[in-house]
Amino acid sequence: MKMHKLKLELTAALVVVLLLCTTIGSGSVAAATLQFTDAVRASLVKTAGTAGSTKQAKLVKQYDDLAALQKQAMEWDNKTSTLHYNNEALVTAIRKKIKEIDADKIIKLEDQVKQIKAKYQPLFNTYSSLTKQVAAVKSFKDKSLYKVLRGEADVMKIAVGLARQDIRTKEDSLKAAKSDKSRKATQIRSILTEITPLKTKITAERSLQSTPNKSITTEWTNFKGAAKKGDADRSGDCLARLLTLSGQITTYKQNMYNLEVKISAVIQRANSQLP
Repeated sequence: MKMHKLKLELTAALVVVLLLCTTIGSGSVAAATLQFTDAVRASLVKTAGTAGSTKQAKLVKQYDDLAALQKQAMEWDNKTSTLHYNNEALVTAIRKKIKEIDADKIIKLEDQVKQIKAKYQPLFNTYSSLTKQVAAVKSFKDKSLYKVLRGEADVMKIAVGLARQDIRTKEDSLKAAKSDKSRKATQIRSILTEITPLKTKITAERSLQSTPNKSITTEWTNFKGAAKKGDADRSGDCLARLLTLSGQITTYKQNMYNLEVKISAVIQRANSQLP
């Protein structure tokens, strides 16, 4: 399969992209890292224990749900980054292959044009020399020699015409091959342009994470403070807000992953057009 073959050729390109992405980032926004330590949980459990069994269970569940959401956010980040790196490497490989479309065929045709021109050049040189002789003899008014040379030139003219037609045929084949390559390349590049609006949407989803990311850090600090002070009500309120913020972030990250999936589909479609 074409896609499998292409992937086998990606090692070098993937390494470059991975190094580049490691330097500049994949474009995903990591959720604010919340440290779910034993000390934090112990503070919560102690505080919840003074709030009654019903509220205790709710607080612990909120805490566990928050931890689960944080884990999901990290998983979406990892999945998105992996797919992003792979997509970038595939696009790089496809763009390289676009330049190589029908390269061997075109080189062969170019060689044929050069060879056939070289083959007929002595004929053209001889014909050119003969026509000059005809013109010179005509000016001398030597009718018998002119007639002989004119006859030779007329015969050679037919051969020259056939030679030029042979060259034109080879040149037309070369021109058609280059035009076909251009058409194929344009078609594939046109498909790849569909990636741009998807990347724009990814940027938008990334931007949407900024606000909840900033808020979640503040809320986490407030939660730890409330839990440490034994304030169950405030701890619950903070956890509720943290769950809302984390849910928003997780949704944005999932959206980013889904957009990378769409990019992958575009890439596969472009790759299927490679000869």
